[in-house]
Amino acid sequence: MRKLALVLACTFLCLAGCGSEQPSTPVKSTIENNAGDSNSSVAADTPAPTETPAPVAETLSLGKKATLLDWNICVKKAEVKNKIMTGKYLYFKPKKGNTFVVITMSAKNNGEKAEALLPSVGYQNTMITATISSKDGDEFKPSALTGYDKDLAGKTIEASASKKGVVAFEVPKKVAKSKKDLTLKIGTVNESITYTLK
Repeated sequence: MRKLALVLACTFLCLAGCGSEQPSTPVKSTIENNAGDSNSSVAADTPAPTETPAPVAETLSLGKKATLLDWNICVKKAEVKNKIMTGKYLYFKPKKGNTFVVITMSAKNNGEKAEALLPSVGYQNTMITATISSKDGDEFKPSALTGYDKDLAGKTIEASASKKGVVAFEVPKKVAKSKKDLTLKIGTVNESITYTLK
């Protein structure tokens, strides 16, 4: 009887000793903590998404050369004129209350075929157009100076050839008074250059 009691007491002590060696933190709690740590480390390693600012378009001053697609372009001068003389007695005159902003420029076609610089019709993503914009957001397209040999709008320029001439925009007189606030944009929907007319 004593032996049996002694064996039972030893067994009980051994079991109690083994139980005390177990970790004090419950297994479930440890898993939750590890999961929390791994999530926090992933969150710390992953940078927060940031928006990349759009590149700011450079505004060129008169006389600066620029490359646009297959063209070398240089806007040299901007003048306000009440009429454009095309001969000794012939001229273009704007509507009442309007005037012309006349852009003097040169263009070289670096492409492999003849192209029109500022065609009146074409595909938006390939057609080069010109627009004058006021500080109030008003936009003006080139005026057709039909028969005027210096008009570059719609003129076809042979491959590797250059031409100098003018592009005229009919605008209200009050817009032309603030010529220094006007900008000239030349290009397609996807690619363009901008000149200030100061």
